[in-house]
Amino acid sequence: MVYNIDIPRGVIFLQKNNEAQVTGILEPAAARRLFLAVMITSFIGPFAGSGINVAVPALAHDFGANANELSRVVFGFLLGSAMFILPMGKVADIWGRRRVYYVGLWLFAITFLAGAFSVSIEMLNGLRFVQGCIMSLIFGPGMALLISSHPPSERGRVIGYSAAATYSGLSLGPVVCGFLCELVGWRSIFVVTGAVVLVSIWMMSGIRHEWYGDRGAGLDVKGSLCYMAAAPLLLWGLSEAAHGGAGAVLLASGLCGMMLFIWLELRVQHPCLDIRLFKGNIVFSLSNLAAMLHYSATFALSFLISLYLQVIMGFSASAAGMIILLQPVVMALLSPKAGALSDKIQPGKVASVGMAITAAGLLGMSFLTEVTPLWLVGGLLMWIGLGFALFSSPNNNAIMGSVAPKYYGTASSFLAAMRLFGQSISMAIVTLMLAVCQVQSLTGTDNAQLLYAIQVTFRVFCALSFIGIGMSLARNK
Repeated sequence: MVYNIDIPRGVIFLQKNNEAQVTGILEPAAARRLFLAVMITSFIGPFAGSGINVAVPALAHDFGANANELSRVVFGFLLGSAMFILPMGKVADIWGRRRVYYVGLWLFAITFLAGAFSVSIEMLNGLRFVQGCIMSLIFGPGMALLISSHPPSERGRVIGYSAAATYSGLSLGPVVCGFLCELVGWRSIFVVTGAVVLVSIWMMSGIRHEWYGDRGAGLDVKGSLCYMAAAPLLLWGLSEAAHGGAGAVLLASGLCGMMLFIWLELRVQHPCLDIRLFKGNIVFSLSNLAAMLHYSATFALSFLISLYLQVIMGFSASAAGMIILLQPVVMALLSPKAGALSDKIQPGKVASVGMAITAAGLLGMSFLTEVTPLWLVGGLLMWIGLGFALFSSPNNNAIMGSVAPKYYGTASSFLAAMRLFGQSISMAIVTLMLAVCQVQSLTGTDNAQLLYAIQVTFRVFCALSFIGIGMSLARNK
């Protein structure tokens, strides 16, 4: 996949007040290296995340792991990312976004290379949790670095390329890692990922300019610790919500922890999350809620369609994967164009159109049957990919354009947190609907109930999208 990338010849950045009072010019070569380094990382993180999923059967065979242990390979990474995403965004604003990002790259490469030498499922799960924690050093500062080093007129375009790199990684991960796993073994996924990150490190090594948001400020230790305790409880509670009991207790504990976190943030001079970002800033508030709702409505799409194609329609895993690939390919191709469009048209309007297109596609998915033609399934996936492209990059542009430069690190970290919570909500809804519809088996012996559960879940996702459309439209006022 090739993009015609026009990187600025030089970028001037100006930071005032508490923003380190640094004025300088980023040379063309440095601008290009920074841009490509972030693009590489934006690609390889999702690539590894989606690719490792195809290695689960091989992990089960090598380590004799059960389903619960294997689920932690993915969920542990999610927990680690959620725990540290907001605190690390603030740390990057205080200590320097480039510095924190660079350290994160080194730790990312080291832990992924170490994953190739795992001798037990417990060791691998521990490393996956650590990798999630480390990714928070990259998730938060990454977008802030891109925006800080490019003029406002190009903000949507560079966000679009970042989204394209992310979607390319998501789409190519299962395909490439499937071949690696089959030909070389699952350990090669970790080796390749670590090696590619080393290229990103080399790209960043010659850049000396630094960007701050709140240089010299103190770290909000109490607020950070409170968030780090509440976030995993909330995510864990969402994942167990369908089972009641312990899930409800975990969810309630997480919500109480988040309320305590907000209370603490209102009472410190340099909070981990400055609540003033939300006060009177309807664009920032509603755009982040729209993002969470959009991820809640779309993240589980590939999981549901995979079940539909393989269990209901009888396609092989590889054939199903190639069909599902249609959606992220469209997202990757169109995201840069959508981002650039949001530089010329109000981003909120473009994102609202994208959300509406997504809602229509999800509604169409809710009418799938055992005899739905394959071309229609593929067409709906591509239609949703179009909606996702028109929503994601413009919505991110609207969020980052609604805050002052000193808050770029915090804003991008909060957006990443909304993405993680939305993904967890999406999978929690799937688990809940499977339980409500009394699906007993995913092996083809309970197809009628499974198909009904898939249809109902898509209707719930469509309803969430319509709520998101309302929020997206409201911010335009």
